[in-house]
Amino acid sequence: MRKMLAATLLAAVATSSAAQEATIVLPAGNFGNYNPTLSAKEAVLANWEMAASGVRAGEILGKQVVTLAEGGAGYKKLSAQADFALETIVARYSAAAWLFHVAPNATPVRDETLVSMVAAASGHCDTDDCADATKAIRDAFAAASAELLEASSAARAEITARQGDVDAALLSEQLGIVADYLDSGAWGQDLVLSDFGMDADVMANRIVGALSLWRNIEPYVGLTDKEVDTAINTASTNLLRLLRRETRGMERLDPDGQVLVDLKAAAGALAAEYRRASALFAS
Repeated sequence: MRKMLAATLLAAVATSSAAQEATIVLPAGNFGNYNPTLSAKEAVLANWEMAASGVRAGEILGKQVVTLAEGGAGYKKLSAQADFALETIVARYSAAAWLFHVAPNATPVRDETLVSMVAAASGHCDTDDCADATKAIRDAFAAASAELLEASSAARAEITARQGDVDAALLSEQLGIVADYLDSGAWGQDLVLSDFGMDADVMANRIVGALSLWRNIEPYVGLTDKEVDTAINTASTNLLRLLRRETRGMERLDPDGQVLVDLKAAAGALAAEYRRASALFAS
């Protein structure tokens, strides 16, 4: 359960982008004057948009649960919708964790709000009167939706703030962002949904969400330095394989365990390659 989005993203990151490399050309000359259909700038900002849209999708799904509750839906129907929405909300929000780590003005959803939402959606009511359980779902998803909306708005502000930057600077920044996030180990910290057995899911989506940025910007790295491109793909594959193998069936991550040690080592190796790529576009 709650593995579908992570599995899809893992497959997408692992897939070769050879077809893209054949059609996208690295802009030459003045990076400030770019073709919107081929621009590296567009590719980078699309990654920020992907994260912001993922958070926004969670807000929309949460609001649908609230609307259903306020429309008088029975507990069984409401609970099913809440559980369905929860899978996407947690996965998409976790995938955007890199953004909240590197953007100080992007306010993340509070831990207690996430816990309340998951607890309400995971609850059960076997009596005839489920008014309290219904209210708990409605209130928890209303609070989460409000904070997700605020978070997605802050994320979009990060896009606006970068509109005036040139292509090379944006490429260098984003590659450096992924490197810093991987090195930080933040993807394995603050796992507040441990009591619900969701540590592996959250951590996987955090890592994969950061690595998925590579799909849009890889062509520019590959056309600039094929060796660095290959090194990133190799190190990324190693990390993803380790992630799959080490977290299979895991519900709670041991902060002092060997799994986290191994993942940090693999993430650090990949971060070093991302920094090499970032240097290619640094002024």
